[in-house]
Amino acid sequence: MYEGAFRILRALGDGRSLTQDELVHAARESTSVVRDVIERYPKWFDQAGDGLRCSERGLAALARELMARTTGEEGETSWRQAYEKLASKRKDPERALDQVYVTTDTAIRRAKLLVEAGEHQRGLIFLGDDDLTSAAVQLAGAARRVTVVDTDPDILNILNSAAEEHGWEIETTEHDLRKPMPRSMRGRFGAVFTDPPYAVEGFRLFISRAVNLLKPDGRLYVSLGYSRRASERGLQKQRVLGEAGFLVEAVFEGFNRYEGAESIGSQSALWRCRVTPETKALVTGEVEGPLYTSRPPKA
Repeated sequence: MYEGAFRILRALGDGRSLTQDELVHAARESTSVVRDVIERYPKWFDQAGDGLRCSERGLAALARELMARTTGEEGETSWRQAYEKLASKRKDPERALDQVYVTTDTAIRRAKLLVEAGEHQRGLIFLGDDDLTSAAVQLAGAARRVTVVDTDPDILNILNSAAEEHGWEIETTEHDLRKPMPRSMRGRFGAVFTDPPYAVEGFRLFISRAVNLLKPDGRLYVSLGYSRRASERGLQKQRVLGEAGFLVEAVFEGFNRYEGAESIGSQSALWRCRVTPETKALVTGEVEGPLYTSRPPKA
């Protein structure tokens, strides 16, 4: 569900009636967004004096969305164990591809954040998924299809086998991001999640490919790490996001913890960004050259 619509329905979910101005404050959305949602989904609202309240259809839509965003924490122990069993099937990280696996706690945090934000409802794609976060999302209760693009066939085989075993909706595509994204995938997704290469060249490429995939109201979740003694690396990546026209909505400091990656303190932040009318790909067409940190990134 469109995030603005969800916030507005949730503000009216207790059965109360609110004027449009009161709804703006309660939902923490702009007047233009409130008007757009009311006009787009008129059957979700009933007039009540000077205000609006949720109709039966609106309450039903809210209930479905709340259910879809529930991660089922009572079963967390079992799906933690299931994730660890799946993760144990991976080979050692391939450093040439900047593979450094996150901890189990991080995979669980990622899954909860994505499911509770409803990203799987709007179309969720992972650009690279050696951490098997897509599997964690399914274990957390996501019933909708998620998509994974990765260049490592071993990772995709693990996900495909798990999807077949558990009946998950995971669509996998083996693809090298040095090549443009397939036309059939462009503009299809409400959210892209990526933990891109440390080198700024790889970061820039992954962000550009994400742009190609996102809907006009889409969101980007990107892991961004750097050493305190090399803060210019973080600045370079911030500039990439700005040049690509993304609006930063939230920064979750220290969100990702790694079983390695000592050069950045074994942790990175997770940034959530929103598409704007100025969002554009900085890299187009096919590219060549190094993207990973088997050599020092260029300044």
